Amino acid sequence: MTRRVKNQQIGNPFSRFRPLVFSRLIIIAIFLAISISPSLAQQTGKQEIVKKVLDNGLTLVVKPEKGSGIVAVIAMIKTGTAQESIQNAGIGNYVAQLLLASTRMSSAEEVAAVADGVGGNIAAQWHQDFAEIRTVTTSVMFNRAMSLIGECITDANFEGKWVEEVRTDLTRRINAQSDDVFEKAYLDLKQQLYEDNGYKRPELGFARTIKLANTRDLTKFHSTYYVPNNIVIAVAGDVTVDQAVDRAEKAFAGIPKSQLPTNRGMPDEELDRSKFHASEVDLGAACLMMGWLAPSVNSEDYPAVSVLANALGGGKGSIFFRELRQKRGLGYDVGVMYPRLQYQSHLVAYIITDPFKFAIGDIGPELVLDDVKNAMLEQVEQVKDKPLSEKDLERAKGYTVGSYTLSHQHMLDRAFELGWLETVGASYQMYAGFPDAVEKVTSADVQRVAKKYLTNYAAVLYLPKAQSSTDSE
Repeated sequence: MTRRVKNQQIGNPFSRFRPLVFSRLIIIAIFLAISISPSLAQQTGKQEIVKKVLDNGLTLVVKPEKGSGIVAVIAMIKTGTAQESIQNAGIGNYVAQLLLASTRMSSAEEVAAVADGVGGNIAAQWHQDFAEIRTVTTSVMFNRAMSLIGECITDANFEGKWVEEVRTDLTRRINAQSDDVFEKAYLDLKQQLYEDNGYKRPELGFARTIKLANTRDLTKFHSTYYVPNNIVIAVAGDVTVDQAVDRAEKAFAGIPKSQLPTNRGMPDEELDRSKFHASEVDLGAACLMMGWLAPSVNSEDYPAVSVLANALGGGKGSIFFRELRQKRGLGYDVGVMYPRLQYQSHLVAYIITDPFKFAIGDIGPELVLDDVKNAMLEQVEQVKDKPLSEKDLERAKGYTVGSYTLSHQHMLDRAFELGWLETVGASYQMYAGFPDAVEKVTSADVQRVAKKYLTNYAAVLYLPKAQSSTDSE
């Protein structure tokens, strides 16, 4: 029906156990810190980033990069889990998956033909904080690409066979989540961390929502949130600011701003006590996840917590990797995830291990994993009790800025960052300012945020079923 670009993902810690574990693994795209290359930071002053709010309320951010002949465009709609409820969780994803199916002006075949005409690289996606349409095209085809994006956003059609095809596809994907053990453990952990927060719900939504949603439900959600004053368009590439403004105005011509529902967001919560949940699964290894509530990307503590996350579990020089894997041999994979979220986020430490490897006599796998959990907590407490060494601090800061560099090598990534920052309320100016903020982080800052956030935790343990004598032979 359409060409879709997969979400960026990090490697799945369970991949080395394939096919013992499962056939399809998805880890939510999580970055421990945002990044651009040093050359981009140096060029920002020369290649001015321009923000303009059109008369109808649409926000446009343009970063000209002359000479490449390529343009990346991302339109982001400010609608995510905060705009859904427990009753309709999944409706936003359903709408997003239909944006490129057909419009009231064009059939699915016509939309696909135009997509091919602008290069064929066009996708619609749903995320926890926003929905998006993205494309990479040539400077020559930029005008046509902008028109297509405008048409798909404003004139999406929620009738016909595509509604049922997407329903079938979403139902299949939701059901397949039960085969993804890492994803199940992560969802289980969020259930323990949050009391009343949209982030605790499955990102794809509930199967019952997809089953019961009708044309009226889809149309209502779309007409409420897919309005110009709730849209950010980011353009990066070989195009002028004037051309980008002109095409955005024409793509949304005649579409007025609209009164949006009150955005109540998702208030911060507190974890009043530590929680632990264990399950047996049909898996060749054990998974232990521990999570703490953490600040959003809009918090002034975000740079320091990013450094903290990378000090603990970012890369092979991190504290967890060094102390738990290299010195004690407690796990195959160990790391930390810190999602970039508009509202209250979470910091998650995980370790993948084989408890049967260490179980001897009366020391069963449960006790082995209890030792692993205690060893992980021991490292967390040390970070809270004393400042990071200068070596660990500089390594963590370098890893944070290095990740920042590598994740923005491509034009589409740079367009995404500009649009995303505006969409979540952080401002596009953070695009070039984050590395400087990281460099200012001190060991005292890391210790302060560790004491502030790494208090009560939620832990989830997925323990492999007991091995039979046949299995062990």
